[in-house]
Amino acid sequence: MQLEDRGAGRFKGFIALVIIAAIIFFAVKMAPVLVEEYELQDYIRGLAVDVTVQFPPATVDGVKGRILYKARHLGLPVKKDDITVVLGHTVSISVDYHVPVNLEFYTLDLHFTPSAQNNKLL
Repeated sequence: MQLEDRGAGRFKGFIALVIIAAIIFFAVKMAPVLVEEYELQDYIRGLAVDVTVQFPPATVDGVKGRILYKARHLGLPVKKDDITVVLGHTVSISVDYHVPVNLEFYTLDLHFTPSAQNNKLL
């Protein structure tokens, strides 16, 4: 008796199909959040450079406001308390936030900490 006659081949095919479907499902649910986090990270890097050379000098609240605006534009749940800005000879910006991803049967809590640092030339 061959495997196909007993249905074992069909069962393995079904399992493979379920695994592929699960991978696609997770990718569709998580990819947008990961792309948005990358965009925020890229924005923070550019902002750290801009704040370093900005005249008149930037304020902590001004930098936080710009980050909050960008995060809201991206749909990220960032609050003002999640942002740390240090201005001085070295500009340091960091954001620490969580994004809940609904997987229908489970809510996955992704934790992100994008940051950037830049030194003034003078």
